[in-house]
Amino acid sequence: MIIARLKMFFCLLLAASPALAGDPHPPPLNVSFLAQPSPIVQNGQTRLFYEMLITNFSKSAYVLDAIEAKAGDTQTKVSGPAFAPLIANLGVATPNDERVARTIGGGRSVIVYLTLDLGKSAAPGAIAHTLHVLTDQKEPHDIVPQDKPIIVAPPLRGQWIAGDSVNNLPDAAHRRAVLIDNGHAWLAQRFAIDWVQIETVNGQATTFKGAEDKNESYFCYDQPIYSVAPGKVVDASDGMAENVPHSGKYAVAIGFNNAAGNHVVVEIAPHRYVLYAHMRPGTVQVKSGDRVHAGQILGHVGNTGSSTEPHLHMHIDDQPSFLAGNGVPYVFTEGEASGPIEANVSSPGLIHLGPIGPEHPFKNDYPAVNALVTFKQ
Repeated sequence: MIIARLKMFFCLLLAASPALAGDPHPPPLNVSFLAQPSPIVQNGQTRLFYEMLITNFSKSAYVLDAIEAKAGDTQTKVSGPAFAPLIANLGVATPNDERVARTIGGGRSVIVYLTLDLGKSAAPGAIAHTLHVLTDQKEPHDIVPQDKPIIVAPPLRGQWIAGDSVNNLPDAAHRRAVLIDNGHAWLAQRFAIDWVQIETVNGQATTFKGAEDKNESYFCYDQPIYSVAPGKVVDASDGMAENVPHSGKYAVAIGFNNAAGNHVVVEIAPHRYVLYAHMRPGTVQVKSGDRVHAGQILGHVGNTGSSTEPHLHMHIDDQPSFLAGNGVPYVFTEGEASGPIEANVSSPGLIHLGPIGPEHPFKNDYPAVNALVTFKQ
């Protein structure tokens, strides 16, 4: 088996790369990225989360054998069976056989979900990738990432779980939510967080006390939601009925345009929109065109739209849309946070949490997956 190497460079500064020597028989694979990668500081560590789209323009199949990344002194490689969980085969069910999962059939496409941990180091000037496939090829690509993460104030007060914050696990619901609109692949929820509150009930950490099917039983229900930055409201919606928690159905049919339920979208910078979703009906306090300031109450936590129990879904993307945009990184000014926690926050059923470690103060950071986070009252 001959291994091909497709080498891509993406630079934090605009720069040109010299062309690499061509291969007389290059594999007809087109490699691109869903969005320009940007660094984020998560739990004190600099990380990159991004997605590679590979399309096979031939009639033959190619096997993805390994991928290597080099960023300054940081080098990483994923190969063989460990590579398979990072790959999503578009248009077909995920194969059980790991080698089949790593195979791109003729005319097929895959998305590779990548993460690069840089530790305490800043993002370097260039990151080189080598993708190993069946046939030998080297091809250069220059990509200019987005700006550094936006620094924003907390959207909530008190102690919360940062549910399904960005991670690269196979069941990461936000991270894997690639959607197609008008012929374009979007991942608006790349850095989305589902915020819920927990308390200990009968020795177990849980999000509610009392009747499971009553929204009022959930600790976060009706908590105020605050604007994370000054800006202009570009979209606001109220009046959608609430769902019955964990009932397996929604109060109204859910589609592309109403998945956010009662919501507010605030433009805080050019091509930077903050979405606050699933608000309680009757609590949205702003309308399109309003100017808001950081810390202003926008609405209250509810359970509307594509939601199975009360929570705040918040993310920032580059379009004024819940789903048709590309999520961009952001960090919160300050607070206290634990490390990662095992939890199934995105499950349609009851939320279960693993052991929770101690919280530590942070500044300008994004929480670890499912971390316990405290924002000042």
